[in-house]
Amino acid sequence: MKTKLIYAIAFTLLVQFANAQMIGVKGGLNIANMSMTLADNPYSPDPLYGFHLGPVIDFNLHKNLFLNTGLLYSLKGYNLKNRSNYALGNASNLNGKAKISFFDIPLNLAYKIPFSSKFKFVVQGGPYVGLGLGGSEKNPQVISTGGLNQTVPIQDIYSRGNLAKVDYGVGVGAGFEIGKMIYSVSYDYGLRNLWYKPYTNDMTGTLKITTLEFSLTYMFGNLASSVGK
Repeated sequence: MKTKLIYAIAFTLLVQFANAQMIGVKGGLNIANMSMTLADNPYSPDPLYGFHLGPVIDFNLHKNLFLNTGLLYSLKGYNLKNRSNYALGNASNLNGKAKISFFDIPLNLAYKIPFSSKFKFVVQGGPYVGLGLGGSEKNPQVISTGGLNQTVPIQDIYSRGNLAKVDYGVGVGAGFEIGKMIYSVSYDYGLRNLWYKPYTNDMTGTLKITTLEFSLTYMFGNLASSVGK
């Protein structure tokens, strides 16, 4: 079902590409993190550095008002280092790392303020949907239970069935458009609790993804017009 959904969305975007007023490619750096609680105890993981890359399209709605979207492969996750594990009834430390790959589909309203014919200031914001593709989880913590030590190995992030594969949230951003290049920074805040229970199956928790993105976009122009020439 997930694969069919991804293909359907990708096909819809490809159809839109053909009719888009502007088409381009976007890529850059992700500084991703996750807001995490376990049994009402908050944790503050360290950020995970990843990237995003994919095609984008831009529609002019009215004068300086635009609508943009795309299909971006994006790597997100977290680093959890030496965080006290009081929620599990002891003072041991939690350590771990998660890497999750998504297809992100943003839908932003953008307003471009022109300073000259080739230089514009851009502000934008809107919702996004993230389709989880897979990933890995590594927890090197050694857990002591009844005198026996157990090491949690690297495993597929979705293998235990307690992490939702569809995320959604809102994003805001700003940048500069210089000719065909757009230099931008944006912040995505995940609104969905991904139902993550990383260390026990009988303890409630929350997990929401946040991502700071530094991006470079190159706009090729109108694809339909270029093909027709």
